[in-house]
Amino acid sequence: MTQLRVNPVGYGNQNLILEKLHDEAIQIHSVPARYIPRTMIAEDLVLGEDRLSEFNDAYPIDVYIENADGFTGQNSFASKFGLQIDSGAVFVISRRGWGAAVARFGTTVLPNRPGEGDLIYLPMNKGLFEINYVDHQAPFYQLGQYYSYKCNVELFRYSSEKIHTGVDDVDSFNLLNTQDVTVRPDADTTSRVADNSKFKDRATAIVLQKDNPFGDL
Repeated sequence: MTQLRVNPVGYGNQNLILEKLHDEAIQIHSVPARYIPRTMIAEDLVLGEDRLSEFNDAYPIDVYIENADGFTGQNSFASKFGLQIDSGAVFVISRRGWGAAVARFGTTVLPNRPGEGDLIYLPMNKGLFEINYVDHQAPFYQLGQYYSYKCNVELFRYSSEKIHTGVDDVDSFNLLNTQDVTVRPDADTTSRVADNSKFKDRATAIVLQKDNPFGDL
């Protein structure tokens, strides 16, 4: 009986066969999605975030949803901030598939793998997910190589980032909470002190009195 020789450095015929089988399994059980890389505009090097970031591209890609029983997390629940929806999942992406569909365009922050902060749009449930962590070492060294990425994602919390990908279903997320009047003409115009027209209209109706310093609310 001939044993397979594991070579952690080279990439032999065994690796190629295993990678093809791995990619075929992902393709058979995958769902179509869109990979949306984040474009940094004014990155805060201390906090490691960029509230002015943009999303300008959406690349078609196949993802395998590892959670067969549904999304993880607490789903919908009431909190002191109102109704919260906490849904997450693990998306498995072929390394070769990601390289052919996304990496070759050179628009990602991390050129060699999916990056934390990038988005994945799932047409199946019209959900927009943000990548929180990428496990790029699982499964661990099969025949000395890696063949996939495991992306831990959760629903994207929109905070007025600009989304202009050319895909209508993705760009429609601009209309959720944005205060940009060029995107949503009916949005309140804000100032540097977070004032807006609703506060101004409300203030004109409040009459302050000596016996009622807080006004007639």
